Amino acid sequence: MKLPLIALIIFGLSASGCSTLVSKVFPFDDLPAPSGPHVVGTQFFEWVDEAREETFTDEPGDQRRLVGQIWYPAATTIVEARQPYLDYPGRRLDMLSYQSGLPHFMIAHMQQVQTNAVLNTPFLKQDKKMPVVLFSHGLSGMKNQNTIQAEVLASHGFTVISVDHAYDAYLTVFADGSEADYRSSDTENLTGEAFFAFRLPQLNTRVADLVFVLNEIERRSDEVDSIWAKLQTNSVGVFGHSFGGTTALMLSLKDDRVSKALALDGWMVPVPAEVISAGTQKPFYYLGQGAWDDPINYKKLDQFLKASPQSQKQLVSGTKHFDYSDAPQFSNMTKRFGLSGDLSRPELRTLINKAVLTFFE
Repeated sequence: MKLPLIALIIFGLSASGCSTLVSKVFPFDDLPAPSGPHVVGTQFFEWVDEAREETFTDEPGDQRRLVGQIWYPAATTIVEARQPYLDYPGRRLDMLSYQSGLPHFMIAHMQQVQTNAVLNTPFLKQDKKMPVVLFSHGLSGMKNQNTIQAEVLASHGFTVISVDHAYDAYLTVFADGSEADYRSSDTENLTGEAFFAFRLPQLNTRVADLVFVLNEIERRSDEVDSIWAKLQTNSVGVFGHSFGGTTALMLSLKDDRVSKALALDGWMVPVPAEVISAGTQKPFYYLGQGAWDDPINYKKLDQFLKASPQSQKQLVSGTKHFDYSDAPQFSNMTKRFGLSGDLSRPELRTLINKAVLTFFE
């Protein structure tokens, strides 16, 4: 049996141990510059929700901890040293290698990928408070998996906040060096009541994470010269990818501070039947691939849309699930591995960025 060409290349590069050759054969590109007039700043934060016990662990007194990232319009007009795409690359690359099945050497140069955001740069001072958009990642995703959209929104004057949903994210690294690994996989392919018994607690935890973020922003709003004092929380937008799209929808139904929600190839299957039937009176936008392998996903979506007068969908043939994250923007190799559809990277960016920016503006 002849090895496919790509397998021969991987084997040869692995044997040579040459990282320079790997980065040339399998290059990763920096993120494209956002379209807005503002330079983008970014910060990281870690908060503890003392009102919630951590349900993913058995440790008594373990409270829910969240690591988050925020993107915002910056006061500077100079793009200084840009923030790398991966924080804690040594730890993240090991886990990415394990999850993807790709050898570590093949993705090691991903730690060199740069975003457009400047770390801890002063935020843009305005007479009015800045609008807020929350983001929720998919199962085994991470808080910055849609950095491209976060930077686009921030460059146009929005503040975007995302958290690692600990144990739903593929890896969360806390400031004290401890980690939360991924524990949300359905290894039994559950159906019926067992499926909802497994997924609904996770969904409720995710929604509670974002409710806590809004509560914490309001609690910190009197911190002089902090970015939290500059944010308005009475008309918040939210978007998410896959299970994060479900999270965004459910948050908009639960919290009156959230005025609209957008799902990027959202996973509608975990949405409870009573929610599907009731619909929503708030604007809801669904942007996704032409068809899911599981037809139930779009059957539930269509039923929900019928009961939601301000909702709409846009299904795009030739796209795949991971096209609605940053994944295909790093390299054209995603097409060769079957992770990305037919649309070119510029076409994808234009499609998603326009939809997100137009919806929240």
